[in-house]
Amino acid sequence: MALTGYRLDVARAYVNAMGYRLLGLSVGSGARIHPNVLLRCRRGHGVLGARTTIYRDVQVLCTGEGRFRIGTDSHVAPHGYLLIGQSQLEVGDQVAMGPFCGVFCESNGAKAGVPFLAQHVRAPVHIGSNVFIGTKVTVLPGSHIEDNVVVAAHAVVRGRLASGWVYAGSPARPLHPIGSR
Repeated sequence: MALTGYRLDVARAYVNAMGYRLLGLSVGSGARIHPNVLLRCRRGHGVLGARTTIYRDVQVLCTGEGRFRIGTDSHVAPHGYLLIGQSQLEVGDQVAMGPFCGVFCESNGAKAGVPFLAQHVRAPVHIGSNVFIGTKVTVLPGSHIEDNVVVAAHAVVRGRLASGWVYAGSPARPLHPIGSR
């Protein structure tokens, strides 16, 4: 019974991807968009690479001139939140984003003397190829995660994460080189 339900979900995901293609999203062959995904962007402002999967209950929100690209063989696990707004999000190939991850190209600021809701921080986010992002990671505006990086669960990414390292913490700091443990 469960296997039948999963197969039905996968079939719906392929159909959803075709529907988004008709609405102007560039969708590579074999890409899947599962049910209950909220994906908003202008026609021609979003790209999903071949065999990329957006799982259930993910939100991808672009406004105005905002753009995003998610490379081939990547996935965004359930409950991901990608707030691109009017900025840009670039995700490389073979990227795994765990459940409940938040990627923010826009956010509110926190300067004294100005209401927080009146402050806006906007900067592109770049995530390289062969990157693993654990569950409940938050990626802040202007972050740059290079290729071949692991980000541990619950980390907060701000700034540049250099290639070849495992990062953890808030803010994310290098723990050890990949493969050294």
